[in-house]
Amino acid sequence: MGAQETGFVKRFTTSRRWIGLCCGVLALLAAVPAHDFHFSRTDVHWNPETSTCQATARVFTDDLELAIRHHAGLGETHAIWLGDDQEWPGADSAIAVWLGQHFNLRVDGTPVALTWVGKEVELDVSYLYLESQPLNLTGVEPWHAKNTMLFAEFDDQVNEVHLHAFDSLGMGQEKREMLSRDMPAFTWKPNLERDG
Repeated sequence: MGAQETGFVKRFTTSRRWIGLCCGVLALLAAVPAHDFHFSRTDVHWNPETSTCQATARVFTDDLELAIRHHAGLGETHAIWLGDDQEWPGADSAIAVWLGQHFNLRVDGTPVALTWVGKEVELDVSYLYLESQPLNLTGVEPWHAKNTMLFAEFDDQVNEVHLHAFDSLGMGQEKREMLSRDMPAFTWKPNLERDG
């Protein structure tokens, strides 16, 4: 009986250690926020082949779910579940409207209407795709971008906007800005003219 008790005590002690270790790890994970910074990145490319502006916004999925709950007036407990089989059926239309309110682009003083194309959700990051109708641009017009995504949710939110302009010969320039509540917009004029 002594050998059986020793085996039981050893298994019990080992199990207790594993349970304690697991509880400790879970407590640490619960104490750490999903991420300790609030950041998004939006890339806008002028595509001379299609004459369209194509935009991709990368946003933390949990931040986007929070913003959509606020935007749609759903309350804190309403599950959005982006990228899940149980995703809220109104998610895409709510995201499209939300993006239209928070990301604005003008080229040569004219607002660029960006149409919702769709999204991809990869674990903690969501990719949101927009595209304009064909535009008649030469590549040297001034661009104005404003991005207020997630400013209502987070005081420390930073939205990087990266503009890529290309002329008809495929030569290009780019401009990158970090936008915050203090500076939610910027204007840029690419210089794509070349000596003939």
